Amino acid sequence: MKSYTVSKDQSTQFLAAIAATLGLVATSSTSLAEQDSLSESSLIGAQQQEARLLSAFFGLDNNLPFAANRLCWGASGEDGMPVVFSQTLDADTLQPEDFEVTSKSGEAHTPKCVTLRPAQDAGELRTVLLIGEFGDAPYNPPLSAKVVGELLSDGSPTINFKGTQVDVTPLAEGPSLVLAEPVPKKQWTQETNSTRCPQGIRQIIRVTWNGGVRRPDRGEAGEVERKLYRVEVQQSDGSLVEVTPIALAELEDRDNNHFLCLDTGDPAVAVSFPEGRLVDPNGDLNPYTAVKVSTSGR
Repeated sequence: MKSYTVSKDQSTQFLAAIAATLGLVATSSTSLAEQDSLSESSLIGAQQQEARLLSAFFGLDNNLPFAANRLCWGASGEDGMPVVFSQTLDADTLQPEDFEVTSKSGEAHTPKCVTLRPAQDAGELRTVLLIGEFGDAPYNPPLSAKVVGELLSDGSPTINFKGTQVDVTPLAEGPSLVLAEPVPKKQWTQETNSTRCPQGIRQIIRVTWNGGVRRPDRGEAGEVERKLYRVEVQQSDGSLVEVTPIALAELEDRDNNHFLCLDTGDPAVAVSFPEGRLVDPNGDLNPYTAVKVSTSGR
């Protein structure tokens, strides 16, 4: 959202105001596979090794806080739009001119600045915050976000996101899950600025929202939210059961990712969260949301 790139050494305080912490998974007496709401139309498919934009979320309209000026001068009062990618990014290829946001009037907007903060732990470099002026709700809102520059992934083989685009989630809509994936064991004990899963867990599922989320009282997600999340796992006989994470981690860093800490080795296949329990920076409540777990990290 800004017209100049944010340095990796800049403060994270700005995103703290707009990117909230996420909740974790919980159990339910009914299998996710048995619920109509978890049909293919309500699930986001597992992500493959391809260049795609998973979401562009119109989180704030002319309402970024004063602290945003720590990322780029003049950011206060601008729009905020997190964009989530199908793969993690090479930060050295990221610049404001890589993006084009088109509003209802047909006008194309270039961000004033872009940043990967605060989601910068291993495996998280896929959410880019755009800062700038992208249109105004409700009469001329942003409708689409497109990558127009040479923005590359950090994996092998390298993926170029140039030409990818996605419809923008309107300002009035609440946040939703867009990705769930297993966290490689080598990342479980790496140093981060967030909380970790306890010892003895069998697997970790990282969930990513399209925007920052917090409780309606603006507090961080915790035990209540952990019990609201549901994770569906597949047992050795092929049956599906729901489990509750024994802990919610990847907290206190105010990004849009959380760890679901599971005490079962049965592979997770889906994650869901009930409606009306978390809000985005604009104060909009989340809808019921569900996502399949990617198999690319297994």
